[in-house]
Amino acid sequence: MSFIEKPLDPGATLFLWSTPKFKTTTVRVLLRMPLDRDTASAGALLPMILQRGTNALPQTILLARKLDMLYGAELRADVLKYGEEQVSIFHLEVANAAYLSGEDPLPEALALLADVLTQPPLEGGGLHADWVAQERENLRRRIQGIYSDKAHYAQLRLVEEMCAGEPYAVPRLGRMEDLDRHTGADLWAHWREVLACAPLAVYMVGDLEPGAAEEHARRLISRIGRRKVDTPAKVTPHAPPATQREVHERQPIAQGKLAMGFTTGIKASDPGYPALAMMNGIYGAFSHSRLFQEVRERHSLAYYAQSQLDGVKGLLFVHLGIASETRGAAQDLVLKQLEELRRGAFRPQEVQDTLKGIAAQIEQSADAPSEAIMTDFELRASGRATEPHRRIAALRAVDHDAIVAAAVGLTLDTVYFLEGDGDGDAH
Repeated sequence: MSFIEKPLDPGATLFLWSTPKFKTTTVRVLLRMPLDRDTASAGALLPMILQRGTNALPQTILLARKLDMLYGAELRADVLKYGEEQVSIFHLEVANAAYLSGEDPLPEALALLADVLTQPPLEGGGLHADWVAQERENLRRRIQGIYSDKAHYAQLRLVEEMCAGEPYAVPRLGRMEDLDRHTGADLWAHWREVLACAPLAVYMVGDLEPGAAEEHARRLISRIGRRKVDTPAKVTPHAPPATQREVHERQPIAQGKLAMGFTTGIKASDPGYPALAMMNGIYGAFSHSRLFQEVRERHSLAYYAQSQLDGVKGLLFVHLGIASETRGAAQDLVLKQLEELRRGAFRPQEVQDTLKGIAAQIEQSADAPSEAIMTDFELRASGRATEPHRRIAALRAVDHDAIVAAAVGLTLDTVYFLEGDGDGDAH
């Protein structure tokens, strides 16, 4: 997997992986915006509204019929949170001309994508009021679904408490209480500003001739109408508290949720990040890791136990589902496993298993176009090498002392505990 980078316009870049590996051509347009409480819910609403139709195809069923005519092309949109950015994603997948007897559908499909981005049906100078109202309710249900999934809810609450006052604390979909203030007019005004100013990436994967792919991408960008481009904001430094924070909530659920947030002192672009990734793999990222084997399997103190890194922000999170009465024992055992890593008390086999696990993840990212695109995007955004062989080589070069140093660099910042009273469901 190797993407070729080609600047198209100020703030707009093509990333092309030309390969006969897939029978379809995949295109993704990604627009990066600062994560902000005032605009997060608008940023979550807009892709959902825009994917419903265009000025020329003002009903969702008409857009669906058009996609069917393009050999069953797929068009969808979503939004993700990456570090302190909210990223709008517009995804197009269409059959490759090499496998068709008719005309290549890619140019027409890209023109349709451009219409979705720039030519929605308008009324009174804003987006269609009915669509805004319907997608507002859909988004409300999505956010409510997160609150209902208590494992996800605990993760969200930990971040809110740990990073209060920082853009990182803003949820990917915004906050439910902000939804009603958005109108079709202000949403359309916001989107026009995003198109004009947000850093934009066009990813293309498929059996494509580079010159033709570049021309397709240039035509797409010309339709968007760029004016000026904002520089991506630097990630807000996280200021650890003077003393460790403890947050305790209680809800009528059967299973308690324990979430622990650590600062690492290492960002994804730092030389020490491969060692931190290896340490996290030994600690809690895999089924062979300490948290799974010791906390869940050996001592039966957790229904699930895992750790995850956010290299953009330089944080590590531990998440456990537990019986509420075992909270103290579970937390103590989590910290004991970290202390063992700090003392260097881990086996060469744990290192090898972790290396194999991370290498497999790296290699598998090339198995699907969407996964390959998002992997490349996240690596570039965080300043890491994109070539799989370089990433694996950096992991292989990590020695015992570097893993110990990464573990020593962790500091427990915030503990969030959602206590269950045993009367609710198990989630």
